[in-house]
Amino acid sequence: MKNSKRHKFLIAGFIFILFTSVNTLNAQNKTYLGIDFVNEVADKEHILPGVGLNIARTVGKHSGIEAGVYYRTYLQPISFSLERYYFDTDIRESHLSIPILYKFSSRIVNFSAGPSFEVFLGWKQTSETGEVEVESYEIDPKYNLGVMAKLGKDIKLSEKLVFEPELRFNPIFNLERVYVGLGLRLKLDI
Repeated sequence: MKNSKRHKFLIAGFIFILFTSVNTLNAQNKTYLGIDFVNEVADKEHILPGVGLNIARTVGKHSGIEAGVYYRTYLQPISFSLERYYFDTDIRESHLSIPILYKFSSRIVNFSAGPSFEVFLGWKQTSETGEVEVESYEIDPKYNLGVMAKLGKDIKLSEKLVFEPELRFNPIFNLERVYVGLGLRLKLDI
């Protein structure tokens, strides 16, 4: 089975498990819909902003399931030569990150961990060399698997609104990248 088919199968399987688990839960459990603002570092040089939407469902006193869809970028430096001249440019890759996580919550700290799926959306040349323009750029495979772990703390702002700052750690295996950063989540009890 090809890597892309395997990743699609894994994504579909985890989403199926997520939704079948959520449908069998008690009515007293809570569902949160949230928006995240994320700043991550992947190459120890550039801080890359991102944004995402997530949904979380408690399935017990301390346990829950969390899924999200995040837009993230990565700055890829490229060096190339034409005849005796050397050029440097930067490519900004756009990715969609889809984590599906188990979440343990307590009064002191929240911990989430699970698989994450990365989908390559496209690219743009961000630094112009003047003489040369990059006409094509791809990464292979376009679908990648990783693991995400987060450590956060709920701060209740009102009866229905919660602010959750979190530290994020997300290695992506095939790309050999490790995203580390800070997320600021605002979530609403629906």
